[in-house]
Amino acid sequence: MNGKKMNTMLKQYKKYIYRGLCISFITLALNSCESTELEILESPNALAPTQADVDLFLNSIQIKLAAVLDGTQSDDNAGLSERGMEVTRLLHMFGPTYENAYLPGDVDIVYEDTYAGLLADTKAILEPAEEAGLYTHKGIAKAIEAYTFMTLVDFFGDMPFSEAIQGTEFPNPSLDDDAAIYAAVETLLNDALTEFNRDEAFGVADDIFYGGNEDQWIKLVNTLKLKLYLQTRLIDSNAGAKINALVADGNIILDSADDFQFQYSSTDANPDSRHPIFGRNFDVAADVSDYMSNYYMVLLKDSYPTGDPRTRYYFYRQSLNFTDDANEADCVTQSAPVHFELSDVFCDAGNGYWGRDHGDNDGIPPDGGLRSTWGVYPIGGLMDINQGAAIPGRDIGLEGAGISPIMLASFTNFMLAEAALVTGVTGDPRAYLEAGVRASINKVIAFGEGLDYLDDAVDETRTVRDVYVPAQENIDQYVTNVLDDYDAASATGKLEVIVKEYFKALFGNGVEAYNTYRRTGFPSDLQPTLLAEPGEFINSFIYPSEMVDQNSNISQKPNQAVRVFWAEGGPTVD
Repeated sequence: MNGKKMNTMLKQYKKYIYRGLCISFITLALNSCESTELEILESPNALAPTQADVDLFLNSIQIKLAAVLDGTQSDDNAGLSERGMEVTRLLHMFGPTYENAYLPGDVDIVYEDTYAGLLADTKAILEPAEEAGLYTHKGIAKAIEAYTFMTLVDFFGDMPFSEAIQGTEFPNPSLDDDAAIYAAVETLLNDALTEFNRDEAFGVADDIFYGGNEDQWIKLVNTLKLKLYLQTRLIDSNAGAKINALVADGNIILDSADDFQFQYSSTDANPDSRHPIFGRNFDVAADVSDYMSNYYMVLLKDSYPTGDPRTRYYFYRQSLNFTDDANEADCVTQSAPVHFELSDVFCDAGNGYWGRDHGDNDGIPPDGGLRSTWGVYPIGGLMDINQGAAIPGRDIGLEGAGISPIMLASFTNFMLAEAALVTGVTGDPRAYLEAGVRASINKVIAFGEGLDYLDDAVDETRTVRDVYVPAQENIDQYVTNVLDDYDAASATGKLEVIVKEYFKALFGNGVEAYNTYRRTGFPSDLQPTLLAEPGEFINSFIYPSEMVDQNSNISQKPNQAVRVFWAEGGPTVD
């Protein structure tokens, strides 16, 4: 058993002990009371949905969406986005096989946060919001509910939907067909648009995402419809026509000012509202917990002679040289597995980028202050300016004031590039590709502008900004290289160029990486797992153990090879 999984099990064990102690203390306290008012049945602290503040309900929904995607530091829990990044090599996956890379209990907290938290709130907010004429609140809740159910289908396939969150009426909700849930998601998105077009009594007091701007929410909803139609293009011959209608309307996210992202802060207590990945990696000096993916680091830094302009923003090197000590990385004494191609990176990604290969489940050596780690984008860490020093602790970079990049303008352009190339959607796929690359690079570079050391002097004539922030001519050259590859490629090769650039823009969002890989089969050169026979790829994740163990109407799926409906007949992935 690897160290990471052992730590997780120990933390879960302590969590259950803590819950048991809490229950014991509560029971003791109740039995010690001498109150004569025990016949009171309603707690004044337990508000019914109709008594609750609708704005607080909405904030709860938005915060829980971030938790479902990014996890929570308090539980040391990874969200769905991180799982998606791991299986697609944007992050390192321990493995060593796909069957045992993730246990059913690994997604229990995500399941709780989704059904008992987020989705329960999206249901509970509707009645009080309707009664108060707060239709924007309803529209936002429906939009987030639609996105959440779409994501659950993408990761798990069939899930509880029509009978879910119905209380005593359906204590054991049955599974709904995943295709039927997708159809219901489209209805939810249309319902959200209807709510946004009603005349509400009051606006939203505190909207974390868009500040109550209905126009931006409408753009998001239409972009989610684009995502839904593109996702089903393998089984829906009308997908292109549906996307064309959205393109003609033009009311989708095409400007980074409309990006749908959750903004974290640098506050580290009461509550800790930093990016969860930041806290997990940097709260203790030189004790980085995550491994970067060797494949993904090479994809960024070595794609073209000048490298990708985002590389120093994505990855921070604690050491500028890889180790030759087998106690720090035992792969230095080994040869690449025989099933690796000569072009496949193995062990050392080069230039001090110290990560791990796909499916490497070795234990944790003393390399916490040496391995490469997260940079400034998207979690709010440090930009790599050749410091080559161990992370000193939490007071670095943007101090965790990162983002969850859920649906960005760059993503929209990459989706449109794919749709224009393979479904006949209006527009030039090459132009969409260029727009996507530029939007992503510009966003990442602007994200680093908040670093206070960019204007520090490097020498008498240059600052950090002069040396390490990519100049416009470097960005233009990178874009030219991408477009030259696109122009020289076959039709299939053009799609791979689009997807590879999309992958480079998706750091921090494993949902779209996971979907795109299963939909297209690209990138075709993903690093193999270290084991020659790792088993079938995770076409959908095993159900959470809590969902199966506590529901008599749900049985565990046979294995992780079960495909989601929209991938049936699609490309083989591994």
